Formats: sequence, C-alpha cells, structure tokens
Amino acid sequence: MAQIQQQGDRWLVSGDMTIAQVDALLAESRALNMSGALEIDLANVQEVDTVALSLIFEWLRHAQTGQATLSIVNLPANLASLATMYGVLDLIPQASH
Repeated sequence: MAQIQQQGDRWLVSGDMTIAQVDALLAESRALNMSGALEIDLANVQEVDTVALSLIFEWLRHAQTGQATLSIVNLPANLASLATMYGVLDLIPQASH
C-alpha cells in the first residue's frame, strides 16, 4: 500500500507508485499542505510505472497553482529510466541529498 507522510516541508512517499495506487496517492496528497518550498522524498518507493510520472507532474501543476516550489529527492532509478525514455527527466525538479 502506498502512502504519503508529511514531515514539515517534506513528503515521504512509500510503497508503489503504480496505476493501482495513483487514485489513493492523489487523494492523500490533496489533503496535505503544499505551500512554500516542498520536498518530495521518493526513497521508499518500490514499484513504479508511467503513472508515477503523471502523478509527479500533477503535483508540480498543483504546486504552481498554490505558488509553491517543489523538488524531488531520491528519484528511484527505474523512475528516472522511464522519465529519460519519455524525454521528461529534465522537467522534474530534483534536489540532491
């Protein structure tokens, strides 16, 4: 089961970011605070599919609407590979930790 835990200005995402989990993750994210500078940590994400990219871009759109800045940390290698394949890796704001 996928979940998001908010710790201050950081979201810790765990579990799978797949088609089976996207609705739950999207609903959960909408209930969380997205303001200022937000960091989304994907270190504990296990399985991904292309819907993970869609979810990240939805979070980016939502952040822009609320005038928040968003950065992704610990992008899983399999997700980076998908983003590279689709030519969108440079569109994902990444922070290094």
